[in-house]
Amino acid sequence: MSDSRPITPIAFTLSPRLDASLAEGWEAWESAARAAGTAAVAGWIAQRLGQPQLKAELQPDVEAFLDAGDPEERALAIADLAEIVEGHDDVLADALWEALLALGFEQEDPDTITEAISHLAAIAEEHGDALAAAEYHVDFLNWRRQEGHSSDPEAVADAFDEIVRLADAEGNPQAVAIWEYRLATFIRLEEAGDERASAGDWEQSPIAFESWE
Repeated sequence: MSDSRPITPIAFTLSPRLDASLAEGWEAWESAARAAGTAAVAGWIAQRLGQPQLKAELQPDVEAFLDAGDPEERALAIADLAEIVEGHDDVLADALWEALLALGFEQEDPDTITEAISHLAAIAEEHGDALAAAEYHVDFLNWRRQEGHSSDPEAVADAFDEIVRLADAEGNPQAVAIWEYRLATFIRLEEAGDERASAGDWEQSPIAFESWE
């Protein structure tokens, strides 16, 4: 995720190890968070938000995120934490939404995937990277085209719409035309009641979609 501005100035940190792991990506951070434990992570998040009094309030979600065996419970906890920090600490929010996205792919849950992607794309766009934002939606479309994967057709159309919008924002008329054509092809299938609008690959070519760069 590109960024041209400071996100969360921190006078001091409760855990340099958690800070360092966050810079390495969500998987490294999650591993460090498990090693640190629920109380330490909750306190660290509260400190990054500049609201140390939130530690107790954050602990149930942190515990569910790190220890819950039920994927749905874990997904809800991750989303809760990400929504709390987003807009205040987008580096941490990005890591949490990435963790939710990975869980969505693991569980083959289109609702979880699209929720995570909507936030990740918004953060990327907010920080000036429209291409990265579009690539999240492209990833969803490629996932959805795989055998055995299904979703509400509206989720597919929404992903196409976002890619078109982002390509237009980047001033790329060729990409706009390509993705508008792909969207129109999909909509025709949906309107015809074709089952491929809900499951599997609707494209004639099996080649995966790629962004415009």
